[in-house]
Amino acid sequence: MKAEATYLTVAKISRPRGNKGEVAAQNLVGDMDCFARGRRLNVILADRTSLELEVEWAWEHNGRLILKFAGFESISDAERLRLAKARMDKAELSPPVEGEYFIDDLVGCKVVEELTGKDLGVVDEVYDPPGDVLLLSVIDTARRELLVPFVEEICPNVDISSKRILARLPQGMEELRV
Repeated sequence: MKAEATYLTVAKISRPRGNKGEVAAQNLVGDMDCFARGRRLNVILADRTSLELEVEWAWEHNGRLILKFAGFESISDAERLRLAKARMDKAELSPPVEGEYFIDDLVGCKVVEELTGKDLGVVDEVYDPPGDVLLLSVIDTARRELLVPFVEEICPNVDISSKRILARLPQGMEELRV
């Protein structure tokens, strides 16, 4: 198996779909080439078991990615994949275009308030709710969470190589920590 650091999560599987062993997933890279017939993906199940699975087919339906893996032929087969993450070697992906980032690259970035230099915490997770705005879950040293919209107006400077994001929080936003 390849080193953990070389993998990038390309899809989050939510649930079985239909009765042919298909699953509904969230496409995290937008590029359907990642899911081409015959592509082998490393799938991490909810229990952290790792499987190497071959894509039989993939298509988009109502904004969701539908995946079918070889050997998964029924709803009960597909149920094993509920809440799994499909990953592939980052070297096999085209780099993101200027101003776009792989979600996995944002996790672990330190978020710093641009004007004051105050350390707001570290990106623990990235949420992709319906709509166009990602939300960064920033956790501070007291383990309190702050959801920061990942838009250029609020996060104008992202440096993946140094794992640092400069943020311009709207007034009062920091008081929303939970």
